Amino acid sequence: MLQVRTTVRALEPTSAETDLYLPKSVCRKLKIPLTALTIQFGSIQATGQVKEFERSSTTVIRPSLARTLRIPTGIPLQLRYEANLRRLVFGPLIGILISRFSQNARNPYGTFTPFLNEIADICRQRGGVAVAFRMQDVNWETETVRGLIRRNGLWHTATLPLPQCIYNRIGNRKSEKAEELETLITRCKERQIPFFNEHFLNKWHVHRALQAVPEATPYLPKTVRYHAHQDLVEMVGSFPSVYAKPTNGSMGKGIYQIRTSSAGYKLTRPTPEGTATQTFRDVMSLHRALQKQTKGKAYLLQQGLSLIGRNGKPTDFRVLVQKDRRGKWSVSSLVARLGQNKVVSNIARGGSMISPRQALLICGPRLGGSTSVEEIKQVAQRLATMLEDSIQGHYAEFGVDLGVDTRGRIWLLEVNSKPSKSTSSVQQPDVDGEEGEPQPSLRRKPRPSVVRMLDYAAYLSGFPLPSNEKKKVKVAKKRKRKRR
Repeated sequence: MLQVRTTVRALEPTSAETDLYLPKSVCRKLKIPLTALTIQFGSIQATGQVKEFERSSTTVIRPSLARTLRIPTGIPLQLRYEANLRRLVFGPLIGILISRFSQNARNPYGTFTPFLNEIADICRQRGGVAVAFRMQDVNWETETVRGLIRRNGLWHTATLPLPQCIYNRIGNRKSEKAEELETLITRCKERQIPFFNEHFLNKWHVHRALQAVPEATPYLPKTVRYHAHQDLVEMVGSFPSVYAKPTNGSMGKGIYQIRTSSAGYKLTRPTPEGTATQTFRDVMSLHRALQKQTKGKAYLLQQGLSLIGRNGKPTDFRVLVQKDRRGKWSVSSLVARLGQNKVVSNIARGGSMISPRQALLICGPRLGGSTSVEEIKQVAQRLATMLEDSIQGHYAEFGVDLGVDTRGRIWLLEVNSKPSKSTSSVQQPDVDGEEGEPQPSLRRKPRPSVVRMLDYAAYLSGFPLPSNEKKKVKVAKKRKRKRR
């Protein structure tokens, strides 16, 4: 479906019968009849009389109609015409659901602000509006949300229609368990509003879902639910190294490594200073210690792997896989993470990022196997596709953590449906096309993760990015540089 970019301005028309003046070129391109049409922005519709005028890009709307539609003026938007419904649709209006924000106009979201700044700015450059809101900001009776939109580098409060799609970025599991969120998701589905990245993922549910897919099982380490002493006996009896992981954990929190030694069993956990280790003579005393440490939380036991690394510290690979502008899974970024300790490699636990090619070059594999960056990407993309087919819910991005063992075999370590977007963990592409250390002050182009998320959100909203749009953007940038 054709669409055009136009800027809407509120101005009382000279004709009392006219509600919307469209540029003549727009009317011709979209084949818009000059008559009374349904006009829509987000979830709100109204009827208005349409006429054309000679201006090239500006659309003029009657102020009363702008208020009815709650359409922000002075902002570039995309416009499409649905001939079968005789309806003009402005958009995209993209919602980002968050947990909280402050009244600080420059930094309302804390470490999450740079990510949302980038979403809002790119959305506006393309033509569209991004609104950040909380669950309590939705008014179902008026079909509106009272959230924040960004203008001139600052975030301002605005009341807008229900968005044309919603990206769930609620940042903690406790908030997601609220009945209010389930109600919101249900009501969105009733109104056919796409709502993606519905929930945090549970490690055990992910394992069980993929375990049922034959093509996925070669990548899955042996994993069991940790219910009782016998589960621990089975795992330490089968593998020299075992990991205990919280089923709802993230960022490497609460992970323990268990190693069998001549003295018994060594239980190691990461600490701010490095690691702390305890030794137990028998499995029962180890079990009691773990039960005390885990405090009744749901845990699983996973086969330890001989992963490549340096000085006994593991290296793994975080692959960000996202839906693209056609709704297909595609790799947006890939980084290697070198552990600060011998238990986990997470950046939040003191790990560091290096180039994936560099990681494979300096860390291994050492025992005759070989693994390429491209192979790691392909495995992550396949696993994302298989996982989507195996679990309930609408998802559009997964942080897929993969490990490569010393023989070159690729293993799935974890899948995260809410990859971190803070400035300490969101990466900028390096010269090889992977993502390296963030450099906000030097950033010249958008993060691939932001661009792809917006591509998909626009696709869901009915404003897919045309195939030649990226080429046009590149040409425009080159012309701008030449003028300088």
